[in-house]
Amino acid sequence: MRVLVACREPDSAQGDAESAAALLIDLGCRVTLCRFDLGDLDEEEIARQPPTLAVMDAGDELARAAHCRRKLDQIPALSETPTLLIVAVPRLSALDFSAGFDDFVLRPLVPAELYARLRQLDWHSSAFGSEEVIKIADLVIDVSGYEVFLGGRRLDFTHQEFELLRFLAQNRGRVFTRDQLLQKVWGYQYTGGTRTVDIHVRRLRAKLGPAVGPLIATVRHVGYKMRAAK
Repeated sequence: MRVLVACREPDSAQGDAESAAALLIDLGCRVTLCRFDLGDLDEEEIARQPPTLAVMDAGDELARAAHCRRKLDQIPALSETPTLLIVAVPRLSALDFSAGFDDFVLRPLVPAELYARLRQLDWHSSAFGSEEVIKIADLVIDVSGYEVFLGGRRLDFTHQEFELLRFLAQNRGRVFTRDQLLQKVWGYQYTGGTRTVDIHVRRLRAKLGPAVGPLIATVRHVGYKMRAAK
């Protein structure tokens, strides 16, 4: 996991065994350190190897951390990077939840908690696919187990509903006509009409609900596609 860590004094943090940067390195993360003003950040390097997550090691300096979060939005490679705030307990009451941080953890740091928070952020913000599992936002498709989970809750699908959802999810961003979907999902020997596709898409959207169902988009006069999660 690549992590960008912003703090007041990066040079001091490198030698502090209890700093967020040192703890994350011990946990196996690849850490890039920078100041809150991002003046020492190599944007070309960041663009080549963008971090998975960002950590604002604020302590007492919430205003600086919030300013840093706003500056991240101005860097294309970092504008959508999930951000964890580290805050000192006495400053917790001053925490501004509209500042753009996705989660926070309290100092003094507990390494296991810090890593767990980062893993959770990575999980909830990512969209990834593999031969075994497809994840889009809170939707998880267990391909080998023929199961679908939304926010940890198992959903029930018929065989063809599952196959249609799996196919669209594995080909996110690509538009397929109804005839193509019939061939790819139902098979060349299927003799039913293209209205079958419309019916199954409607059922999928209903079961996925208003938060995830709209990811299956209708492309007018063409067919359907699965959008990437925002």
